[in-house]
Amino acid sequence: MAEADGPFHIRWHQRPHAPAPGTELGPLADIPDGQGREYVFGEGKRAFSLFVVRRGGAAFGYLNVCPHFQLTLNSRPDMFMTRDGSRIKCSQHLALFRIEDGFCLDGACEGDRLEAIPLDLEDGLLTIAD
Repeated sequence: MAEADGPFHIRWHQRPHAPAPGTELGPLADIPDGQGREYVFGEGKRAFSLFVVRRGGAAFGYLNVCPHFQLTLNSRPDMFMTRDGSRIKCSQHLALFRIEDGFCLDGACEGDRLEAIPLDLEDGLLTIAD
């Protein structure tokens, strides 16, 4: 799908409460390997939610919105992964996504992808990149 698929798609940095480049998220060490962590900016229905998945020394950030139906992927705090930690999983529709690029491998949004949020990792500290 294209980046502007319909009237409900808004790029992550244009959403209310989107964190600015340089916003510190914290140490990568706070995220267990093979798991994810949610970061929320703002409050209520217009809060901005992103999540970061850790795989070894690498981190991958995504907008916490399923491309299928614009719902958050997690139904419980920080629960973004399959049991074995090999894929990102939408708890709403059970879609499965690759960790490295957010590509949907299976489910209602197969062939689509999560919206990536660029991250910097320096000296073990995660920040939002430019």
